Amino acid sequence: MKKTFVLIGMCLSTIIFTQCAKKATSTKTSATTVDEVAELTKKYSPSQMTEGKAVFVGSCQKCHQLYQPAKFTIKKWKKILPDMSHKAELNANQAGLVRAWVITNAKQS
Repeated sequence: MKKTFVLIGMCLSTIIFTQCAKKATSTKTSATTVDEVAELTKKYSPSQMTEGKAVFVGSCQKCHQLYQPAKFTIKKWKKILPDMSHKAELNANQAGLVRAWVITNAKQS
């Protein structure tokens, strides 16, 4: 019986200490966002980025307040853009230009 209590106590101690331990943060997210921004910068020319900004400004503020890309993180924009591109009736090219401009100007984390 005494061994059972000792065993239960050790298990509870282990659980408590592991839950209180500092969690390691991952740099994978920031590395992938930096890579993605670099890839978009290579793929789209400065004139295409300017066109993406123009489509963004012209299309988005028709329906709501215009939010600057730096207002949200890349992760958040990735959730917003598909639905908003559809609602704004952007074609695939326009949506790609807007996405490139927004992502390259969004908050990194």
